[in-house]
Amino acid sequence: MFTPRGYFTQEGYIGFLPDGTRLNFPTYDEYIEYVEEAAA
Repeated sequence: MFTPRGYFTQEGYIGFLPDGTRLNFPTYDEYIEYVEEAAA
């Protein structure tokens, strides 16, 4: 089970994907949605 992790910045939220890639999202919620779709 992948544990979402990342950190907030002035631009939004930097989230780590299950493969280790780092992506910038406008909001934490968008990051969670993206990770859930990627894991499906």
